[in-house]
Amino acid sequence: MNDSKAKDETRKMGWTLHSKRPMAVALSVAVALFGIGMAKMAHADLVDRVLVVVNDDVILLSELEQVMATLKTSLENRGVSPEEEERLLNDQRPKILEKLIRDKLTDQQVAKYKLEVNDEEVEATIQRIRDANKLSEKEFRHAVELDGIDYETYRNQIKDQILRTRLINIEVKSKIVITDTDIKNYYDAHSEQYAGHTKYQLRHILLRFPPDASDSQKAKVAQQMDVIRQRLEAGEAFEELARQFSEAPTAADGGQLGVFGTHLLTKEIRDAIKGLQPKQYSPVVETAQGYQIFYVEDILNSGGKTLESATPEITDKLYGEVVDQKFKTWLEDLRKKSHIQILE
Repeated sequence: MNDSKAKDETRKMGWTLHSKRPMAVALSVAVALFGIGMAKMAHADLVDRVLVVVNDDVILLSELEQVMATLKTSLENRGVSPEEEERLLNDQRPKILEKLIRDKLTDQQVAKYKLEVNDEEVEATIQRIRDANKLSEKEFRHAVELDGIDYETYRNQIKDQILRTRLINIEVKSKIVITDTDIKNYYDAHSEQYAGHTKYQLRHILLRFPPDASDSQKAKVAQQMDVIRQRLEAGEAFEELARQFSEAPTAADGGQLGVFGTHLLTKEIRDAIKGLQPKQYSPVVETAQGYQIFYVEDILNSGGKTLESATPEITDKLYGEVVDQKFKTWLEDLRKKSHIQILE
């Protein structure tokens, strides 16, 4: 597979794995990953039934509930409050059901064209996603699992996405021309994006307190966090203390959060790490999840791009937008021609 084709097939799956980032962004990533809802979440007490008939196929309640369970796990792993979790789950449920319908329609067309993808192509795609996010295999697997998805399920979802992308190339293929003027206009409209930016590689230690914690309960947790900070000041390694004391899902990995641009960080985290240099840690910060200390493991500064150097990237993006729009139109037409009955 040449580079151009590889880019085309991975355009829709360029999963930016700053997935341990703030919830709003993490949510979009988590939902994007769910694919056709293949998360391995057991619900033995679930009475299954048909939710939607899509031509000769059906979507079961268990399929929807599996995806919802994965999303719930992802939100819990990020310390989202029960109230916010309920709101987000209610908001996402109809959107996820709609995505299941779209996926079923496209999968039927994939079967019609007898499209296939081999293991080597799947691994090559995952490798490109890892490289784009500058993550080791261990960090990448951790990021996937943090979203409540086991790695084998993730591989199957990538395979499905490759097949769907190939379907797009067949059904949507047309003569698309991106002009120099289009590229220049996009570059000028996104000048801040190409001016360069700073990213932080972060770790954290979290000690939780209940959402309705009293002042005395918070004070007790704060005292525990002060002890941890004193041990940091005495020279103990941040990641070791994170493994011992942190109550976050990242504890086993030494509190590793990942790499974030400042625009992906909440204001409280931005304020906490402002002015810190690599290997320095923040004061104790009170957050909705509990008390936290953030550690700046590294600061990555990326230079800006000239119009010339940004042209291939912009061309690819603009092409993708045109393809996406044409695919949306094709999918709407396909849906009109299909027998879809929602029974929920």
